[in-house]
Amino acid sequence: VWAVTFADESQVVGGYSGEDIRLWKIEDGQQQGRTMKASGWVYSVVVSQDGRWIVTGDYGQKAIVWNAATHEKVHEFTEHSNPVHGVDISGDGTKLATADLTNIEIFSIPSGDRLLPPLPHNYVSGVKFSRDGTRLATASYTEGFRVYSTNNGNILFNSEWSIHENQSQPSIASNGRFIACAAGSSVSLWDCMSHKQIGGIISYTAEVGCVALSASGWHLACGNGKNVTVHDLRDILSLEYFNHSVSVHPLMNLVSLTNIMLFLCPV
Repeated sequence: VWAVTFADESQVVGGYSGEDIRLWKIEDGQQQGRTMKASGWVYSVVVSQDGRWIVTGDYGQKAIVWNAATHEKVHEFTEHSNPVHGVDISGDGTKLATADLTNIEIFSIPSGDRLLPPLPHNYVSGVKFSRDGTRLATASYTEGFRVYSTNNGNILFNSEWSIHENQSQPSIASNGRFIACAAGSSVSLWDCMSHKQIGGIISYTAEVGCVALSASGWHLACGNGKNVTVHDLRDILSLEYFNHSVSVHPLMNLVSLTNIMLFLCPV
C-alpha cells in the first residue's frame, strides 16, 4: 500500500502496488463497491471534500478522476511524462493538482482543461491546495517546498531546505492540531504548537509507506505492507486534540496539509 486517504469518517481508500484502488468500511473491514484499476502502481490518492470524486496518481504516468459513488472513470489525464506521485483537489472540487518528477499541473475537473502551463519543480512528491484554492504547496525530494499562486503560477514562497536528508522514507499527515509522522516501521504523533511528541509510538513489523488522518482527527490510517490499518486515536491522545476550538498552527492553516509523501516511493 503506497497511498491511503479517508473518504469520510467511516470509509478509507487504499492505493496498491498491483494497480488496485479499493474502498473499505472501517467498522467491519468490508470492501465497498468494485475495485478500481489504475494504469500502474498507485502512488497517491485523494477524495474531494464533497465526497464526489476520487483521484489517483500512478506509475503509468496518469492521474485518473473516479466517480466515488460508481467507481467509474470520469477523466484520465495523460499529460505527465513521469509517474504521478502527488494529487490533490481544491476545496470547491473544481481544480485538480498533479505532480511528477519535473512538473506540477493544474486542471479543471469539470472540463478536463489545463488551467496553467506546467509549473517546474523537480522531484515533487506531494501537493496540497490551500483551503480557498488560491495557493498550492509542493514538497520536493531535493528542492524543499514551495507555495504557488493558482491564479497565475507565480511562486509565493520558496524553501531551499532539502526534506530528504537522512535516507529515511517519512510520510506525514496533519489536521493542523497534531502531526502523524511515519518513518520505517513506526508512526509517531507530534503537537503542532509545542513541537513535542504526544502519545506513544505505533509500531509495525513492516515498513509504513503512507499515513492519513480523518477530518476529525479521530482516525489514523496506515499503509503497511499489503494492509491498511486504521487506529482510533481517541484511545491514544487526550480529548483536547479533538476539540475543534483548539488553535491551528498558522503554517498548517496556510497550506492545509493533510497528506504529503516526503519521499519518492521506489519504482
